[in-house]
Amino acid sequence: MLRSRQVKEPELADIDVQSIKERLLEFRKEMTELYERDLKAGQTSTDEQTDDIVDRANNSYNRELMFALSDSERHQLIAVDEALERLEAGTYGKCVNCGKDIGDKRLDAVPWARYCIQCQELDEQGMLDDAEDD
Repeated sequence: MLRSRQVKEPELADIDVQSIKERLLEFRKEMTELYERDLKAGQTSTDEQTDDIVDRANNSYNRELMFALSDSERHQLIAVDEALERLEAGTYGKCVNCGKDIGDKRLDAVPWARYCIQCQELDEQGMLDDAEDD
């Protein structure tokens, strides 16, 4: 008789909480610095320095790009803060949608991941009804 061997995902107690916390805090610090730099660059970019319509268009595009980057960085900061909250609550490493364990490789690559890979794919397809995004 063959027994199937199940691979057990680590419990939160098995995870090096301090190491993960330090990694998330370091990433948060880097993202905060990028956010502040991009926001400042977007605010200081002006159209008044040239009469050339092409230069003004380029300046406008660059300003919008800087604001868009800072918005993206803001969303990443929120994701990192939520991961830190889950770490403190003892729910880090669990999918916020289905409750299943998030794989070690996924957490290593994206330590602020809130979904297991299956739920992440559903979210990217717009098929995940997640009240936290509202």
